[in-house]
Amino acid sequence: MYQHLLVALDDTPLGMTTVSRAVPFAGALGARITFFHATPDLAATGEGALLYSMDSRALTEESNGPRNAVLLKAATAARIGGVECATDAQVSDHPAQAILDAAHRHGCDLVFVSSHGRLPGLRGWLHGSVTNRLLQIADLPVHVANIEANDSQANANRALSIVGGEHRSIAAVLGGLQQLVRLAHANASAPDVASMRQMVDYMRRFPAALHHPKEEAFVFRLLRQHTSDFNGALNELERQHALENELVGALSHALDRQESGEADATEAINAAVQRLAGAVWEHMVLEESTIFPAARRHLSPADWAAVCEAFSAHQDPLRGPSPELAMKKLFGRIATALLQETPRVAAG
Repeated sequence: MYQHLLVALDDTPLGMTTVSRAVPFAGALGARITFFHATPDLAATGEGALLYSMDSRALTEESNGPRNAVLLKAATAARIGGVECATDAQVSDHPAQAILDAAHRHGCDLVFVSSHGRLPGLRGWLHGSVTNRLLQIADLPVHVANIEANDSQANANRALSIVGGEHRSIAAVLGGLQQLVRLAHANASAPDVASMRQMVDYMRRFPAALHHPKEEAFVFRLLRQHTSDFNGALNELERQHALENELVGALSHALDRQESGEADATEAINAAVQRLAGAVWEHMVLEESTIFPAARRHLSPADWAAVCEAFSAHQDPLRGPSPELAMKKLFGRIATALLQETPRVAAG
């Protein structure tokens, strides 16, 4: 049976759908995953050449940002699912060949992809023609996990991909907080309070103000309308939402103490970060292992259309077509740093 999957991803909601299917698939097989993302060569395009002539660093950030975000979110999902993973990326204008080459390079015995039909622009590079081309040239088994255009559960998949993707952004910020704590400890220095405040601001402005309220107003409410079997878990999740807000406040207070020069502030920051990270991880695992599968079973197509519309109406400050510059740079730093801690990261 298959032992090592090459999972090809793109920077669209379908990418997270692929991850959500690949992780349990690999877990059931006892297999490991290498997540792979092929980045188009922006410098070869007219727009990219102009950007390079103006600011080569901006071009690098524009190329690497979506790639790092996709791979970091995928690696986080594998961590939640208890699946060993690595990540790889390559600049290529021939994604089908790049996928196959990556599978051979990493000794994979199965290529795992999805297809959604051609999308405009660079963001939709893993389109139907690429999947077809891969099937034509592959000398390894290829599993097409999902064809979006033919999927009767497209709204459910898209909605859960958006919600799951937001979970990965939140997890990335928590990972960034933990990394800053580790760096401060390793260097026997004070934590980077300025960066931590940006992350605290993100936790207040996005999970607390948008993500959690919409989960409760749509996913939780609609599931309660269909069945009472999960009311206990839903009540616990709502309690955890309130607790998370309290823990974010505690971390903000610890940062205030650091800026005031209190002697034990660094220890307080460390404790606050670990409590917050632990609580959010516990929360996401309960949602993704219990509530999301239940919602998939019980919610109607009309329900999923409403959920999809609700979660498509806002933009994660760390992602999206035009995220705020400060947040975009912050997420780029987090993704780059955390991916360096993931095994066998490569960039081409």
